[in-house]
Amino acid sequence: MTETPYDLALGMHADALNSGLKSLHSQHHAVFQGNYGPETIDGIAYTFSWDFLEPPELVLEKPDAGLWAEMIKAQGITDLPDSGVLQIYAPQLQVGGTIAGDPLPQGVSEVKIAVQAKVDGGTITVVPLGAWLSKIPDKYTRIMVEKVIVPNVLDQAKNLVNGVKIPVQDLFGQQVTLTPVLLDVTGTHLILTATAGTGQTPAAGTSAGTATDWPSDKQVFLLVGRDLLARLIQGALEQWRDTQLADDDKTVTGVASVWWKAKFRKADSVKVDENDPTTISANFDIPWSVGVDLFPIAPGKGCALFKASQES
Repeated sequence: MTETPYDLALGMHADALNSGLKSLHSQHHAVFQGNYGPETIDGIAYTFSWDFLEPPELVLEKPDAGLWAEMIKAQGITDLPDSGVLQIYAPQLQVGGTIAGDPLPQGVSEVKIAVQAKVDGGTITVVPLGAWLSKIPDKYTRIMVEKVIVPNVLDQAKNLVNGVKIPVQDLFGQQVTLTPVLLDVTGTHLILTATAGTGQTPAAGTSAGTATDWPSDKQVFLLVGRDLLARLIQGALEQWRDTQLADDDKTVTGVASVWWKAKFRKADSVKVDENDPTTISANFDIPWSVGVDLFPIAPGKGCALFKASQES
């Protein structure tokens, strides 16, 4: 990621995300069900329940102008933000409830929810924007939809990931703190970027859609910045500190003995090449020695034919 100010970028295609939602819906359907109430509105008690009969899908783009105009807006929302807007699409949302103790007609609606995904102060945040339901059969159901269902569905969407942080990672014995700095959508991918304290400073207002040429042909991709990669490799090499790499010999009976020793003491100043990220350099400290000893043909007549060593 030589052209971006991030240490790490994770990209997930809509197909990959929706495949995960489909599996979650199949294995843990209870996550997609709930109930609420009683709630009193204008002196009348309401309750309601919901059930996503089919798994919801993520649409990684803004609602068009026509759909946005028809959406019931979240409190305080009038316009769509410039970035990070996506939709949660539910092909079949079953809702039911009661009004003043009497059951309301159970209905199934197609639902589209617009939210903004972003990072605020290092935490992942979802801001509810608006919701659209295909069927609102009567005025009492409309009251329930506008006053109860939509606010609570939006809260459900908001609370999915609000406040989520990336936990400290133990990578090769190093404690790496990844701080989210950007959560955005590109039309095909949801992009999460983070810094890891390597000195990278993202520019204010940077958008994932324009930050770089992301590998959009991949379902899921993980990119690591050059500075973080060097740090991780340094950490991996630290695991080998003072490791005996070789300590062996080979004897030809009656002729000679060949012996060799090598020890990995340390490596530092790890660098990833600016032009070729597959090329890495470092200063290695590997003392080694090797020798060949001739067997004596008579007592006291043996000798060392060859000896060599390197201390660093």
